[in-house]
Amino acid sequence: MDRSKQIDDFVAAHLDGYAQEIAELCAIPSISARGEAGAADMRACAALVGTILERHGFAAQIYETPGFPVVVGRAAGKSPRTLLFYNHYDVQPVDPLHLWTSPPFEPDVRDGALYARGAKDDKGEFIARLAAVDAARAANGGELPCGALFVVEG
Repeated sequence: MDRSKQIDDFVAAHLDGYAQEIAELCAIPSISARGEAGAADMRACAALVGTILERHGFAAQIYETPGFPVVVGRAAGKSPRTLLFYNHYDVQPVDPLHLWTSPPFEPDVRDGALYARGAKDDKGEFIARLAAVDAARAANGGELPCGALFVVEG
């Protein structure tokens, strides 16, 4: 079987799990614009990002900053090269709230699509990139072709 098909098949077989992880992240109202009022939610989201990275075979570290934590995940690969992924776990405010069809932090699947604040920008992209890394690892006998480094900030 060619690698492209292996990767496609892997992602298709694990899609529900990835959607659950997006929903788990989107349930946290990590609105950075709230400042200190939202600090607990921001820290909770950073911790969950670290946990998710570890679930996917990354060594995760959380770095405190004057603002909100930065989460770094590292995984070794076959070559000495490293591919860097940048994401953020914070989201924009939900105003105007009356325009939402469902509560923004209660993920809702409608017509096969997941709706929640952050599902697209950027929590969904974070999980999509993890899915790609997982699929590449699976298609390469359990080893990444190069190292992978995630930097996820709030």
